[in-house]
Amino acid sequence: MLSIRHDPFPLEAVRDLLGLVRAVYAARAAEGAGAVTLAKIAVIGVDLSQALELGDAHGPGTLGHAAAWKRAERAATAAADLVALTDGAEPIVLAAMGRVTR
Repeated sequence: MLSIRHDPFPLEAVRDLLGLVRAVYAARAAEGAGAVTLAKIAVIGVDLSQALELGDAHGPGTLGHAAAWKRAERAATAAADLVALTDGAEPIVLAAMGRVTR
């Protein structure tokens, strides 16, 4: 269920996180990750892209705005799950995630 939100959508933070997810995809592809892993990462990127489109097109207090937030938060959580505790990118992804989920 969507909850109407009145706070501004964090376009820049979501853009930053999308860039990080794209970098993780590229790194995993270069490491020879399997199709399932790459598909999971791609889904996160799609969610972030759609969140950006919705967040840009719809203002606070609308269903489109609420959908943008829900997608961004779901994708941010999934992005954090992409990195292992031993992965050097973990602090960067967690910082970006924090900007999206506040």
